[in-house]
Amino acid sequence: MDFNAYQNMIAKIDGVINVKIIDENEEIKEVHILANNLRAPKQIVRDIESSLMAAYGYRIDRKLISIAQIQTEDSETLRRIKYSGINLKTEGIALECSVNLIYEGEEYCELVNGIKTAANRKKIVADATVKTIEKILGQAYLFNVEDVILSSSRDINFVSVLVNMVVNEGEHIMVGSAIVRHDINEAIVKATLDAVNRRIQRDTF
Repeated sequence: MDFNAYQNMIAKIDGVINVKIIDENEEIKEVHILANNLRAPKQIVRDIESSLMAAYGYRIDRKLISIAQIQTEDSETLRRIKYSGINLKTEGIALECSVNLIYEGEEYCELVNGIKTAANRKKIVADATVKTIEKILGQAYLFNVEDVILSSSRDINFVSVLVNMVVNEGEHIMVGSAIVRHDINEAIVKATLDAVNRRIQRDTF
């Protein structure tokens, strides 16, 4: 196998600065990537898998790929995660919620279940939102919804969502808000995104 060709192919992927392949007995053992922080590592890994398969018919184990991201002069903020839709389904006392979010042209969705109560309904929607964000970032147990608060001022209803983020054993409380225009559940999703988007644009996961 021509590992130099593999390296050259990977080096052309958006976000990759440098690449080093370590091989043994004609098999890839490790792939070390130095990348900027314009894209999430999950997207870079996916592009590596797709490009090697499409160009050379080589199926690489994603566990062999390690990515180190650094701040570069041309770095910009990550594209924002956008709301696409929400689906709520009730069955007896159970509530099922899935939130659709779009990131870098791809749609993601994660399902959350819980007991159908007035208070828990709001939290389940926010939970489904952060679980979908974790799926986008490729890292579980990153966020926890602390509270969802419905308020009003001068006949305007709005939602505030408090989200706790745990990074490197440190906790960071974030708050986001959104005006309730037509659907309170949509407002909850947008308030959760408002809390999280500003933070994840500054951090690498």
